[in-house]
Amino acid sequence: MSEKNLYENISKMLAILTNEQNSYTYIDKLRNAVSKDLAIFYLGEAMRDYHSILNKGFEKEIDETEAKQILFNEIKRDIDYLNSLADRKKIREAVSLISAKALIILGKLKAEEVKST
Repeated sequence: MSEKNLYENISKMLAILTNEQNSYTYIDKLRNAVSKDLAIFYLGEAMRDYHSILNKGFEKEIDETEAKQILFNEIKRDIDYLNSLADRKKIREAVSLISAKALIILGKLKAEEVKST
């Protein structure tokens, strides 16, 4: 598996969710997950809330634009890959990477909002 785009779509989904809800809850939960099962559970919760936003519509235009680029088959692939990890250290690295990427993407979204005001 190419590591270049690993977790990009999950991170983007978390960033959009955070921006729309104005809450870091899911990023924080994921970053602090103590097990693979818990990390996958938190991602499932985040995906459920993300679907809710998809159904009701986006409050921020930048989020809607970014959301159109999310590839759900890649989110599934990344969750499958996360689920395949057995080493606790690798799991911690994965959730830290997802969280860090989400925060970077969130920063980009926030910067774009500032530019457009």
